[in-house]
Amino acid sequence: MTDPVALANTLDAGLEALRDISARLDRAPAPQPPPTVAEPVLVGTGRTRGFRASDRTGVVAITLDEDLKLVEATVLDHWKSRVEPALLGQALTEAYLSALDAAVQARSERLASETPPAAAPAGDAGGPVVFPTLDEVVAAARASRERNENELLRQQRQRASAASAEPESPREVSGSFGYLTLRVQGGAMLSATPNVSALANAGPANVQEDIEAAFGNAGLKSPHAASESGSVRPDRAAGREFDDEEDAWQGFHGND
Repeated sequence: MTDPVALANTLDAGLEALRDISARLDRAPAPQPPPTVAEPVLVGTGRTRGFRASDRTGVVAITLDEDLKLVEATVLDHWKSRVEPALLGQALTEAYLSALDAAVQARSERLASETPPAAAPAGDAGGPVVFPTLDEVVAAARASRERNENELLRQQRQRASAASAEPESPREVSGSFGYLTLRVQGGAMLSATPNVSALANAGPANVQEDIEAAFGNAGLKSPHAASESGSVRPDRAAGREFDDEEDAWQGFHGND
């Protein structure tokens, strides 16, 4: 027959263990949402690369092209069930900065890897004509594109220096509805401030449209913008370099 005293002692020990577990759970830090990760995508109608990232809540997603311009902004249908309107600007900024970091890194890596090919030795007079290989054509086209981009950047810097010796001051830009005000400087968004009262009755489509309009008014909208007959689709070739042979041939012959 079970000893009532032993049974009571066992129950007491079990309850004490449960209390200890409960106390430790109460002291444990709240679980943190996963960090934002930019996803490689293809934008526009060609093979232009871009990066899409969302904030930690998944409320706002931003897609930028490699020139750091906005291709698309999307807002979750039921975003108000995840964040308060007062935090929408923070969500937009977090998604934008994550996509911006990935785009800047990809652009830097691409320009660093695009070096001009070694010059081929000239053939003897009357000798056979030596045609460049496809790899040499691709490398030549990429080198030409890099020189053009560097020259454009140099001209832009010269114009900026001539216009003013002082750095550009931050400015505030908003869209048609005024749901969010962007603070921009030097071709990038620094932060976004929400209009809480206006957002109270704002639908997600209008919020999305307003974000894209604000970027457009700030001069930060891509020519590949999805709202202008472009598209955004997953980059299934992520993790390897693009092989733009056709574009390379066109670029090579265009510089003859």
